[in-house]
Amino acid sequence: MRFLIFTVVFFIIAAVIKIDLTEGTVPLAAFDKENVVEACEQQISIKTLSVVTTAGDTVQSLLAAYPSEVEISYPEKMAQFYKLNPHLQKQAMVTGELIKIPIYDKIENNC
Repeated sequence: MRFLIFTVVFFIIAAVIKIDLTEGTVPLAAFDKENVVEACEQQISIKTLSVVTTAGDTVQSLLAAYPSEVEISYPEKMAQFYKLNPHLQKQAMVTGELIKIPIYDKIENNC
């Protein structure tokens, strides 16, 4: 019986410590207000280019044929492509179909 009570108390204490370490008891925003420095991050605008597909076109070939100024990872490009063309998630491209391709441009910052 002692072992059972000890085990229950141990798990309760472990849960409290885990919650305290992950979420915190005092909000962290209260401490770092004075030292906040806004970083000048690169901003990106997304433009679209409408293209009529030809025989043999794939998503990869179209994204490679129309490069962007900004280095964007391939999964991000694919995600944006399927946001612009949701019908292509469940069907193949058809020759002569009008699709949109995302083109990424830099926005100048005044930092």
